[in-house]
Order: sequence, then structure tokens, then C-alpha cells
Amino acid sequence: MSVILSSTSKNAPLLIYNGLSYTVDRRSDKKILWKCEHARKFKCRARLHTDLNNIFIQTVGDHENHTGDPRSGPIRQYYDRLRRESQQNQTILHNILTQTNIGVQDEVRVQLTSNHHLKRNIRRWRQETNAAPTSFNINFPVVPDNYHQTTRDTIFLRKDTGPASDRILIFFTDEQRNIMENATTHGFKQNYETDIIFADNIHKILALAFLEPNQVISGFESLCSNLGDEYQSILDYMEDNYIGRLRGRSRRAATFPIIFWNMAARVKNNMHRTNNNIEAWHRKLNCAFQCTHPTLWTFINKLIKEENNIHSD
Repeated sequence: MSVILSSTSKNAPLLIYNGLSYTVDRRSDKKILWKCEHARKFKCRARLHTDLNNIFIQTVGDHENHTGDPRSGPIRQYYDRLRRESQQNQTILHNILTQTNIGVQDEVRVQLTSNHHLKRNIRRWRQETNAAPTSFNINFPVVPDNYHQTTRDTIFLRKDTGPASDRILIFFTDEQRNIMENATTHGFKQNYETDIIFADNIHKILALAFLEPNQVISGFESLCSNLGDEYQSILDYMEDNYIGRLRGRSRRAATFPIIFWNMAARVKNNMHRTNNNIEAWHRKLNCAFQCTHPTLWTFINKLIKEENNIHSD
């Protein structure tokens, strides 16, 4: 049976094995020695050894004056999850309990205290972490510390202009900043903003999206023939990702096929012009929020979780 890691009411490490709980006794260079949580109360001398990564090695001694409970692990995990949800999700107490109770076995539920006492625990945990009250306007003093970082403990909140009618909060990670910096460095931003002819030719490339699908390739080839060498890297990028490289008398399949990004039919039929990926992401984000008017803290918390999903993808 594998060990279950949890924490005590004082947030100290707790290990559960075969329904019995252990706290850290001492550490060595190669392993951790755990003692029964009832070592003082029942004078239990049972011990458990793990390596430094909490992988089980062996037990030493017996629990002679008390028995284990197979429900202790799931119960501890329930309280850990409830505490984590209460600290990270600034929604109403009822919603916290509803979310935490999903998937909990009946055998575990009957061992839990009443909802009244669980809600009292949530209030206490929020006070311990100085959780900010829900903000209903933009004049709150500061963004709470637990919304400054991603789930990977990297900086996420980069700028807060402070209480004002035009308050701005800016969130991004180092990876996202690098993408933007590279886009600015290699994206001909300065030429586009200062050279009218260059900007006009860029618009011609973008206008390929509004040609009929069967005319896009001929339009692209015409641009390749008429634009100068300074556009070559842009045209290469377009060909690799949106047109398809020449291979003999045909072209390879592009990363994003023409039919995927072409807007001709949408313009003619007065349809929405966002692509399917963006629409799907919007639906996904709406499902993640599960409400139409989230509080500010809920909104930021969902952004942090969604950023982690994008990073994992």
C-alpha cells in the first residue's frame, strides 16, 4: 500500500500508511523517520521509515494499544482539499462545500462533522491566511498576495496602477513575455509603424484571407513575385504555416489549411469572424467560471488556473 501525504492541524507533515498516521520524528541524510501520531498519548513506539522523497521503506514495531482506520486517509485528504479550496477560492461557503464534496465516498462523509462546523473551519482558515474580502468595485487597496503568482510559484501579477476609475491590472508570465518580445523583435513592428509602403504590403498579405479559397495560392504566388527580399521571412512563414511548401507540382499540407483560416464565405454571409479555436477557448473559459458575473478574486483565481492549463498543454 502506498503512503498518503497530508498535514496536521498545525500544518506539519503527516504521513498515512495502512490507516495509521505518522508525524516526522527525525531526518538523516538518506531517510526520514516517522513516529506514530499517538506516540505521546498512547506511548506508541511504532515507527515508519521513508526515503527523502517519502517513498516507503519499512515499518518498525507494532501499534499495540490502538488500531488503524482505513477511512483516516480519505478523511485527511478531504480536509486538506477543503482547506485548499477555502484559501484559493473566494466564493461563498456553500459553494466551497459543494465543490469539495464531489466524489467523496459515503463511508467518509458519515465521519465528517456537520456543515455548520465545516463552514466555521473555512472561516478560520481564511482568517489565518488573511484572505481578502470580496471586492465589488475597483477601489480595493491592493491585490492579495495569493493572486500574485501562478500555481508554479512564478510571478503573474506584473502591474497594478492602484485605486482609480481607470485602474489596470496586468498579468503575464515570463514565457508569455518572451513570446511578446520575440514577436516585437522579429515581427517588423517598427517598419510597419513607420513605413507606409511596407504597411500596405503587409495588408496585402493579410488580405489573402478574404480571397476565395481556390484563389489564395495564386494570390500568394503573385505576392512572392512582386514583393522584395525584405519580405522573404514573412512569406516563408506564411508558406510554411498557411499555404504549404511546394513539393514537385503540388504543395504539402499546411499547418493551418486554407479552409481553416479563410474568411471569404464568412464575410459574404455576415458570419462571426473568429476561428473555431478561439470560439472553443471562449466556451472552455465560460465552463471554467461556471457563472456569468464572477467576483474579481474568483476571476483572477480562474485566470491563474487557466494559465496553468495552457502551460501544461
